[in-house]
Amino acid sequence: MGHRLLNHNSKCRNPHGHHYRLELSLQGEINSTKDQSNEGMVIDFGDIKIILVKQILDIVDHAFMVWDKDQILMKFYKENPDLKHIIVPFTTTAENMVLWIYDRLNPAIKKTSKNTKIKSVKLWETPTSYVEYSPNEQ
Repeated sequence: MGHRLLNHNSKCRNPHGHHYRLELSLQGEINSTKDQSNEGMVIDFGDIKIILVKQILDIVDHAFMVWDKDQILMKFYKENPDLKHIIVPFTTTAENMVLWIYDRLNPAIKKTSKNTKIKSVKLWETPTSYVEYSPNEQ
């Protein structure tokens, strides 16, 4: 996914992309109901994959995330609506992105497994740089 940091005082103000990596940590009670498909699990990995693909990957893969205050890129994407982009109400830092990701995943996970909670969401922007959001540690 690509982005730019509109007000940044270095090269990050230019449009550029990353090969982001997302780590999701969940917690909950192990299902002990006999003869259920998810017996012995907190949540089925297959269900997590479906949620991640639908709520995040399908949206951001090969897309450009644009802050709605970025007049140059907003004009560009208005003139080129067929180019994949995501308009967001925040500057597109990894810190804001990880909150956006949490806000998209949390309801979907709760809907799939009532007893499962997000422990943390970690977004790697580079192999050595990441941000992490842990909703219960605030």
